[in-house]
Amino acid sequence: MNVINEKNKGINMVIADIRALLEEKKNCFAKQQARKEKLEQTMANTCSDIEQLEYTLRQMECAGARPKRVVSCRHVSDFFIHASEVFDYLQHRLHRRLNYVWFCLALCSRYDFENRKIDRPLLSPATVLGYFKRERDFLG
Repeated sequence: MNVINEKNKGINMVIADIRALLEEKKNCFAKQQARKEKLEQTMANTCSDIEQLEYTLRQMECAGARPKRVVSCRHVSDFFIHASEVFDYLQHRLHRRLNYVWFCLALCSRYDFENRKIDRPLLSPATVLGYFKRERDFLG
C-alpha cells in the first residue's frame, strides 16, 4: 500500500507524504510485532512439546526393564483412575501442563509393548484416550 505519489519520491516529498509514510511504517511494525509474539509463543509450545516427548521416550525405553503388569478387564477402571492420578502427580511435580493425548499414547504404546507376544486384542490409541477422558471427567 504505497501512499506516496510517484512524482513525490525522495527529495520532493512533502509533509503529508512523510506523515503517510510514517503511518504506513508504524502499521507495518505493529503487524511484525504481532507475528513475532505469535512465533515466540509457538516456539515456547514446541519447546515444551519436545521436553514432554523426550520424557515420554525415556520412560518408554525404561519400561522394557520393568516386570510386566497385566490389567484384567475388571480392573480397567481402577487402572485409568491410577493413571489419572499419575498424570496429575507428574503435572504437579514438573510444574507444567502435560498434553494428555501424548500421555495416553505412551500408555497405549506400553500396553502394545507388553502384549506383543500374547494373543490379546490390542487397544487403539482412541480407546485409551476415551477411557482416560472418561476417568478425568469422573474425577474432575
